[in-house]
Amino acid sequence: MDKIQRILGFAMRMEKDAGDFYSYYMDKVQSESTKKLFSELAKIEEHHYGILKSKYDELGFSNPPITISWVVDNSFAAKDPHILANNSDIVGDANGELSDLTVIRMAYLIENDFALFYKNAVKFVEDAKVKDFLESLSKWEEEHKELFHDRYQQLLKKHWSDLESIIFA
Repeated sequence: MDKIQRILGFAMRMEKDAGDFYSYYMDKVQSESTKKLFSELAKIEEHHYGILKSKYDELGFSNPPITISWVVDNSFAAKDPHILANNSDIVGDANGELSDLTVIRMAYLIENDFALFYKNAVKFVEDAKVKDFLESLSKWEEEHKELFHDRYQQLLKKHWSDLESIIFA
């Protein structure tokens, strides 16, 4: 199988999984600003998937990879992954921000993985148009990563300022 096809296929799957993550946790997080952010990112990831699918089709590849969500059905989704869904709201504040800390960190890690994947994929592709395409995706994901990193840092500083010298050392 063509390397570009495999890269785009993997990227499509990652974008689909991220969209599922944001859609799922959009209703679980406490903070209204985080809910809004996750709603917007779910749409963005769906858009990214569409862009990747268009490029996949444009390059003449057939049979895009099957994307299977970890959310099997609505009755199961409420319980899994329980380590985040059930435990992320153990500690909270009036705005629900502290309870969102774990989910924000997970979102940051997802976006960090995306940015690294696209940045690294560029090194393994010779087609100039595909390289440019992957570089633009890397930049988008880098922006998302920074957004979540900043939000995560803000929440840490706001709620754990007494440990700032340890956390941010």
